Formats: sequence, C-alpha cells, structure tokens
Amino acid sequence: METIQKLKENVEIFLPENGLEEKLKQVEKENRKLIIKLGFDPTAPDLHLGHAVVLKKLKQFQDLGHQIVILVGSFTAQIGDLTGKNKSRKPLTSEEVKHNAETYIAQLSKIIDIEKAQIVFNSEWLDQLSFSEVIQIMSNVTVAQLMHRNDFNKRFTENTPIAMHELVYPILQGFDSVKINADIEIGGTDQLFNCTMGRQLQESFKMPSQIVMCMPLLKGLDGKEKMSKSLHNTIGLIDEPNEMFGKTMSIPDNLILEFLELATDFSFEEKQEIKKRLEVENPMNIKKLIAKNIIIQYHDENKADEAEDFFANQFQNKNFSTKSFIPILISSLSNESENIALIELCTLLKKDITKSANRRLIESGAVQINNLKITHAYELIQLKKETKIKIGKRNFYELK
Repeated sequence: METIQKLKENVEIFLPENGLEEKLKQVEKENRKLIIKLGFDPTAPDLHLGHAVVLKKLKQFQDLGHQIVILVGSFTAQIGDLTGKNKSRKPLTSEEVKHNAETYIAQLSKIIDIEKAQIVFNSEWLDQLSFSEVIQIMSNVTVAQLMHRNDFNKRFTENTPIAMHELVYPILQGFDSVKINADIEIGGTDQLFNCTMGRQLQESFKMPSQIVMCMPLLKGLDGKEKMSKSLHNTIGLIDEPNEMFGKTMSIPDNLILEFLELATDFSFEEKQEIKKRLEVENPMNIKKLIAKNIIIQYHDENKADEAEDFFANQFQNKNFSTKSFIPILISSLSNESENIALIELCTLLKKDITKSANRRLIESGAVQINNLKITHAYELIQLKKETKIKIGKRNFYELK
C-alpha cells in the first residue's frame, strides 16, 4: 500500500482511476514486470526541470524493478505536434532529430539509469508502414474523437487551419504503445489526449489497454506559462550551478510551493516543515533551500554551497567592484569603430532576448556602465578594456 501511495504522489490524472492497482495485480499474476512508456519528441537539445517531473516518476518505477521504455519520436518529430499550442509546430529535419535525441539521452542519466532502460526509436516501425497499413490504423479513430482534443477543437471553432498531418500525429503516438505493448504511459497533462489514443488503439488491436498517468506541468520562471525552451523560462538539467541558483531565486513567490513539490527531492516530512517556515520567514530563505536542493540533485553539495556564496556576493552585496564579470573580447563584438550605441552593445552581449527587450532594460535603468546607470539607448559607449557592464539583475560583463 505504501508503494502504491508513493507511485501516486504528485500524479494529477489517472485513467482509469484504479488502473495502477489493477495493473500491479495483473503483472504479479503473470509473474512479470510492468512496461512503462515515456515518449518524447526531441524538439530541442536540452532537458529542463519540467521534464524532470515526469522522469522522476519514471525513476520510481525503475527502482522497483519495472521496465521503463524511453520512446524517442524520431519519426513523429519530423511531423510536428502542436502540444497544447494553437498553431502547428515546425517539423524537424532528420539531422536535427538525431542531434537532439543524442543530447536528450545523455541528459536522461541525470535522473534514470540509462543502462537499465530500454531506448527505442519509433522510426523503426513507422518508417516501415505501407500507406495501406497507415489507412488501416487510422480507420480505428473517428474525426469526432480527434475533435475532443482541446487545441483541435479550439482551432476548429475559431476557423484556424488544422493540417491533416497534425490529426495523424496522436494516432501514430498511440500506435507506438501497441508496438511496445505498454502497460502504463506517463506524460504531462498536456499529453492526456495523445496517451489515451494509445489505450484506444491497443483495444482495437485486441490488447490490454495501458493506463495513463499524467503529471502536472511545472510553470516556468515567469510564473505563468509551463516551463518551455521556446518561452525562455526554463532551468535546464545541465545549467551551471550558479545559473541554476540565480534562476531559482528569480521565481515569483507564488511558485515556491509548486517548485517545492515538483522540483525538489525533500522528504514528505521536510516539505511539511519548509511549508511551516514559509508562513513566518522571508520567502527568499525558502527559495535558497529549494535552489540548493535542485543543484545537489543535478550537481553536488559543494557546488550548491559555492552557488549560494556566489549569489550572495553577486546579487546581495552592493559593492559593484567585487562582482564576478564575464570577460568579453572587444574584437568579438564585431564593431569596427571605437564607439558603439548602448542598445547595440547590449544586444550583442544579451543575445537570448530581443533588441526591444534590451531597450526596455536600458530605459528602466537596469543597465550600468562602470557602475553608472545609463537610460538612453543610443548613447555611445567607448569600447575600451576594463569597461564593466551590468545588464539586468544577473548579467555582468567586462571588456578585455
């Protein structure tokens, strides 16, 4: 009973509700282990804490000796799935898929035991299907059923185009469950429809249907949207410790409990104690606990201590001269003159945000040159060695 409660922890949706208990009884009777499926399309090269929510649940099953299957959507990634968005996602090339998949698999070892996991690529069977076989698979699903998917329904209602390949996508993902004979499919709540398609197709192929376990979607650093590389609001599993710490400290206070539950590995008792502390302490103290815990999970305790010290000096110590500055070669700025407009300099240094966003930082007084705020975007800055530049709260550079 305690094992089942642990496996159910943080799961937002079970389909069917008592499916886990029934599956465990079934495999015990058959004297075998569960086959747990996690499918992902390698759409970006880096995994983040949002992915980790699902991966940690997978790890719990692995620790109990069950067979986890990492299904790489090497075929479906080249189709494109809108994954909760109201517009089609750009399909990837085979080269992009291969690169991202290799990177993903290397990062999975941060959480799961890759040696004990089975890794499969759905191009192995989807590439082999004839067109008549594809039609036969599609005949098991009606258009009405596809329109139950929220994003399809919304776009149809708003007369927003839906391409045929998007309608085929969840059917192919469901067929993956048929091919690997999955007992359980785990995903985020945004994957509920696609996962239930696996149940439907397994039933159509006269197989026992998988149960679906959907994990909550961890919100990103903005506190509004789900954590996503495309929204630039992530904490990556391979981020450097200082970056992990700083990003965690930047989350809005209303995300503290969500990060505590979904991003840390504190025990139940520790979490309860931290929640009590949050009621009476400065939220910053709790964020520091969470930040250190995250770094310990993906790096080590020493790195966590060092990151805390770095943060204290870099962002809480008001002495500008003691900050750590990233060295930038003047020659790398690709500017032929000795002077450059501040907006152009910021855009060259902060390439991860738009020129308009850099302009807003300047005009709000968030940019300093040698400890002096400059609020005019086109003020000329002399490119000379030892010039120190601060952009926003966490970006420090020094020209060399």
